Formats: sequence, C-alpha cells, structure tokens
Amino acid sequence: MQIFSNVRRIGLAIAGLALATTLASCGGNDNGGPPPVTPPVSNTPPASASASVLGFIAYVKTIVASSSDSGAPVDLTGFVAPTDDSGSPDLTI
Repeated sequence: MQIFSNVRRIGLAIAGLALATTLASCGGNDNGGPPPVTPPVSNTPPASASASVLGFIAYVKTIVASSSDSGAPVDLTGFVAPTDDSGSPDLTI
C-alpha cells in the first residue's frame, strides 16, 4: 500500500511540474499587438482641425495617439482653435 502511495505522489508531482511548465511556456506573442500609430506627416495642423470642434478633437487625438517624444513639435503659429457653444459635445473623450 505504501509503495502505491509514493508512486502516486511522484506521479502527481511530475504531472504538476509538466502542467506548470506548459503554462509558463504559453507566454505572450509580440506579433499580435496593435499596429503602430503613424504620426502626422506635417508639423502644422490640417484645415479640418480649425474647421470644427470635432475636427479639432480628432486631430488632438491623433497627436496624443502617436505620442512621439522624438518627433518634430507642432507649429501652432497663426492657428486658432475653433469654438462652438451650440454644437453637441463629443462623448468619446
């Protein structure tokens, strides 16, 4: 009886180690991540950014999503952000 108990314990220990090794080797895959966000081509805001509040917010979202610390700064010389108190708010922010 004692022999079967020891064999069973060793078998369970081996099965546990095999399961742990299998789960540990199932790590993440770097190929399945989201595609990189391309930074804006120009360093000046597009016309759509000053045409409407929603266009401005969409442009700011692309700037934030690119989050390039090494990219050229955006030239805001002469840029006036649109203001519209009658438009509906963008609830996706």
